[in-house]
Amino acid sequence: MAAGVLRTVPLAGELTASLISRVAARYGLPTAGVLRLWTCRNSPARHDGGGARADAEVVLNGTGRHVLAELCRVEPKVLAHALPAFTMDDPKICTGREAEEAQARWRAAGTVAVRPRSAAGCAPRGAPGQALRAVRYLPGWHRVCRRHGRRLLDADADQPLEHLDLRLLPEVAAAQRRWPSAARRAVRAGVEPEQAFMLAHAVVARWWEQALYWEQEEIWPRRLHHLAGGNAGSRLAWWRIVGRDAAIFPEVVAVAQALLEPAMAEVAWQASGGMKPRVRGADDPLSLAG
Repeated sequence: MAAGVLRTVPLAGELTASLISRVAARYGLPTAGVLRLWTCRNSPARHDGGGARADAEVVLNGTGRHVLAELCRVEPKVLAHALPAFTMDDPKICTGREAEEAQARWRAAGTVAVRPRSAAGCAPRGAPGQALRAVRYLPGWHRVCRRHGRRLLDADADQPLEHLDLRLLPEVAAAQRRWPSAARRAVRAGVEPEQAFMLAHAVVARWWEQALYWEQEEIWPRRLHHLAGGNAGSRLAWWRIVGRDAAIFPEVVAVAQALLEPAMAEVAWQASGGMKPRVRGADDPLSLAG
């Protein structure tokens, strides 16, 4: 295939591998056929069942980046701004004589989520009426699509769901609206928003683990049943795994906001021994607070 005829614009935070798949779909080709434009000496990560993981990312060398830019009909600087892995170097393909050829290597992407095909208005468009699957780097605090009432799931999960329906849980979308304020407050306090979120998530996840007797719980079981479409039934244990982060998100945001209060920040700092956020122990005052 020569330089592209159709223009394919990258999404902010999209995986390079995801963009390549969308380019292939635009031309009506299998992704494997387009990947032949690059020499790749390893394979993408796969699930135990054999299927390729959605969080498989591809790193290109300089020549390979030029090929992708021509194929998309998008300037390299635009791709570099949109694709977190576009300018990532790998010594095995970026040095030596082979660097003159278009090279690629697969790696694990990290925290990513699928932008589902079925989300009208959320998914990128291909041919008329065709929604394309896209995978983006998305942290845990940026997974809720308030417009469509959905929360995106981790792309590396070996299960069929790509998102959870939040239409019966307005408090989760409301927590998403509150998070930017908490993030700005964290920055003003000299704290990375990611650290504030990680610490709050660790605290609330500990409370979740301690909630063994679910007949005594009211809020979280109700949310899980709503996530399951009304009643989780015999699959409650499965939904406790898949739906946990969505179910606890309002409390995570609330705890993050509380931790930015000077008094609570001091408690958290002492509880962690002055270290970075960690998994909370049984004797942790923040764990006991649940």
